[in-house]
Amino acid sequence: RAVGELVLTGSPPPFRTIMATLDNNPQLIRWTAVRAQRDAEIIAARLKPFPDVRLTAGWRHYRDTNDNAVRLGFSVSIPVFDQNRGGVIEAQEARAKVDAEQAAARAALTLTLGRAYETLVGSANEIKLLRGSALENSRRALEAIESGYAQGRFTLLELLDAQATATQAALREMEALINYHTSIAVLEGLTGVPLGLVRRERNR
Repeated sequence: RAVGELVLTGSPPPFRTIMATLDNNPQLIRWTAVRAQRDAEIIAARLKPFPDVRLTAGWRHYRDTNDNAVRLGFSVSIPVFDQNRGGVIEAQEARAKVDAEQAAARAALTLTLGRAYETLVGSANEIKLLRGSALENSRRALEAIESGYAQGRFTLLELLDAQATATQAALREMEALINYHTSIAVLEGLTGVPLGLVRRERNR
């Protein structure tokens, strides 16, 4: 069992730095292959109207003269009217659809990334604030009131209020830590890049 305090080892990197790694997301990587396939379909559709040259060869025997001959031939289809415009347009529309779907996927991932980043920064600031003053002040106040209550200098209501304040500060820290780690998990999951913002420091 690991016992200790989770220490924040640094400030979150700039959002643009995290955004630069978004292309590592598998949801976006797969669109690269899909786009390449659609590009190949456009090229194939554009090449389809070109003449299809066919060569033929045959052997023939003439009984009258007892001669043998080889016959060669070729045919060329000339697409005067049909230049496969429908196929080209269809392939282009399929490519445009891929581009639109890729843009939508990137926009959705960017929105999720931005929300997670905002939560990360806000949680980090709250944790630093709580650990820098609020937690320690509430603990000291509780210790002083507990000691004074034992000596009859404070009322039970004042003691309960101090306990509630200290508990609330501890709960705020726990909630901020949960949000902090959740945000890190989301960001690392979307980008595939570890942020390395937390380490566990064992109590001695």
